[in-house]
Amino acid sequence: MTPHETPSPTACPADRGTPELPLDLLCVGVGPFGLGLACLTDPLRDVRAAFLDAADGFDWHPGLLFEDATLQVPFLADLVTMADPTSRFSFLQWLKETDELYPFYVRESFYPLRRDYNAYCRWAAERARGIHWGHRVTEVTRPAGEGPWCVTAAAHGESRSWWTRHLVVGTGTVPAVPPQLEAVSGDTVHAGDYLGHREDLLRRRHVTVVGSGQSAAEVFLDLVSAPDAPAVDWITRSPRFYPMEYSKLSLELTSPDYLDHFRALPEADRERLNASQPQLHRGISDDTIDAIHEALYVRRHADAAPVRLVAATELTDAWHEGGRTVLRWRSTENHRVRETVTDTVVAATGYRPADLDWLATVTDQLSTDAAGRLSPDRHHRASPDGTVHVLNHGEHTHALTAPDLGMGPLRNAHVLAHVTGRAPYATEEHTTFQSFGRIPQGDTVPRLAAERWGDGAVEVRSQDRTFSLRPVDPERDLALLHGWLSAPRAHAWELVDATPEQVLAEYRRMAAAPGEDAWIVSEHGTPLALLETYDPARSPLAAVWPVRDGDAGLHLFVAPADRPVPGTTRAVMAAALRFLWSDPGVQRVLVEPDVRNERIRAINRWAGFREVGEARLPGKTACVSVVERPAAQDDAAPVHGAARARGATSDRSTDPAAPVSDRAGRQAPEHAASPCTTSTRAEADR
Repeated sequence: MTPHETPSPTACPADRGTPELPLDLLCVGVGPFGLGLACLTDPLRDVRAAFLDAADGFDWHPGLLFEDATLQVPFLADLVTMADPTSRFSFLQWLKETDELYPFYVRESFYPLRRDYNAYCRWAAERARGIHWGHRVTEVTRPAGEGPWCVTAAAHGESRSWWTRHLVVGTGTVPAVPPQLEAVSGDTVHAGDYLGHREDLLRRRHVTVVGSGQSAAEVFLDLVSAPDAPAVDWITRSPRFYPMEYSKLSLELTSPDYLDHFRALPEADRERLNASQPQLHRGISDDTIDAIHEALYVRRHADAAPVRLVAATELTDAWHEGGRTVLRWRSTENHRVRETVTDTVVAATGYRPADLDWLATVTDQLSTDAAGRLSPDRHHRASPDGTVHVLNHGEHTHALTAPDLGMGPLRNAHVLAHVTGRAPYATEEHTTFQSFGRIPQGDTVPRLAAERWGDGAVEVRSQDRTFSLRPVDPERDLALLHGWLSAPRAHAWELVDATPEQVLAEYRRMAAAPGEDAWIVSEHGTPLALLETYDPARSPLAAVWPVRDGDAGLHLFVAPADRPVPGTTRAVMAAALRFLWSDPGVQRVLVEPDVRNERIRAINRWAGFREVGEARLPGKTACVSVVERPAAQDDAAPVHGAARARGATSDRSTDPAAPVSDRAGRQAPEHAASPCTTSTRAEADR
């Protein structure tokens, strides 16, 4: 046992929580993702947290820590930097404390050595609070069916209970070995254990490497580069020895933007996409491929043991015969069958998610798919009440972002936001230059950004009345918004009975979302309507209707008045359109009222909208209606000059007799009961 692997003493009762005073967070599993969560939790002194792992200490893939092997991600993808670059747990801080910063600087490489990353993680694990090694979780229960979770863990010969409000599944993966090798398991080594068996393997006459990724390549390179190397076969089912796809535009697939697109796809399409893109995270680095070719070139005329490389060939059977191992293969291209003889097989065949037997008692309280897999939502919650979080086990729901080290801090920031009810770490949601699954607005993009106007109001004349529009301030306008939108008559807004915190979260989300803005419409200083503008190319409408460049849209809510003024709804609708037309980028405005809402459809027709078809949106069948930009505008434009608009119109305009318009089927945020719910515009239909 190394100094880094001293088991934690059994925690005192206060550290384990109680049913009456549970911990805020308990994470099962302390791999890189769980350790990163511990590091980001560490400075949050109001968060009571524990992190349990059955291992004696942190040791990341020790069987593959070759002296010159590097990570395939930059050092910025450490435990914390992408969420908090100032953290004391950053890779750069480790370099500084270990007097390695200057040599790393001179090295001029973004990619740390794998063994250095392991040492860095062990350093962080010694310093982060609440980590308990040698604790094997055996069961999770929820005695009341709600409230805190009870986690049973065995440690040092004792079994104890831990209580927590939020449970985090941080267990990672375990080696995967093909069933064809079960009969020869005694002569099979998983690549993850390679270095522990290396000396024995080098003494063998013949070694076969099965697999096609980075681990297989590194093992093969190490074997053929050794003096007096054995004969080596490298055979893989993969059609080719593919390089890792590491171009910058491909790296954008590990982004929140791609994740939103991926999650919107049907499950079958998600599975197909994952299966079709192995080179994105299971290929071989160019440097390793070059080194392999160089090693083979150098030894081509030497008196060395033979080497065979074969792709597109799958292992179909294996057995012992005459003290050796026989492997049967079949070409996936010409279907020829061949048998080879070897002494040891190195299975570089990847990993599978660890079994979650300890969750068996509460499976009915978790979100799972038809295959029984945990099915976390966009922000990694895997229970209906949002108190179970998943740090791994998510490629089927989160694509390439699930195993990517650089996405770990972002995921952990989301978890801590839900645990604390605030956002202790800012997160970026729109980071890519390319778009996924949609064509964004072109050169006529509407740009009516609320921040452009600041606190200033824009005045618009309509039907001999003057209205002022100013951007919504979520904090300042909270009482007004909550009073309007939580009332039963605002049912189409889907915020009826919402708490002030939930309304605040929704309009904070809107303020941060590209292509969405909200405006308070007033007359003579009295607020009377809420206008929302949005980019339909970013909305659910784009999935079912051909949005066009220059399209904009709005949702309009006219509040009930103590003394209704006839024609107010139509005047406000006309003012909203004038406001949109003040942006030269707006060429067409869309509205999508419920086909059953004849009152709103009549107002839209009065305003010049043409009903052009029906579209199925979440919660309704919409009557899509459009109005084209008028040939000329009069002097009724906003007095502050041309604005730039962002959206498509739904049926939010009403007259005093019907104060709420049909709100275009806004989807309820996932786990809306959580005060820190933050859906994205792609998930909310306005």
